[in-house]
Amino acid sequence: MVISFAMDSSQDLCCMHLLSSNEGRFIAFTDSSWTRYTEFASKWNVFPCKERDVAVETLDRLSLTMEGINTCPRPMPSAELMPGYHRQCYNRFCDIQKVRRQEKAASKKEASREENDMGDVNAHS
Repeated sequence: MVISFAMDSSQDLCCMHLLSSNEGRFIAFTDSSWTRYTEFASKWNVFPCKERDVAVETLDRLSLTMEGINTCPRPMPSAELMPGYHRQCYNRFCDIQKVRRQEKAASKKEASREENDMGDVNAHS
């Protein structure tokens, strides 16, 4: 999957760019918004979804790793690009309800897989 980054200027990078347009004011990270971003990047990292792809690609662009951002205190990126976000992208990326729906879907998928595996074992008995 190819990720396109929203660049508002030659220095600004929307780290959570999930929307097709990059309308809206670009906001630079504060310590608290960076911490929230890294918390949600970690949550999305366990699911095969667009949010995960965006987080991993962004961290790569910032020369960071998923493991590196999970340390305390979370390191702010030091890069030539100015990382930040558009408010709409931030709201979508940091939506706990979306994460919970993804967790629920993953649980259902795992339960279905286990059910199928049990059926296969019983069929061979």
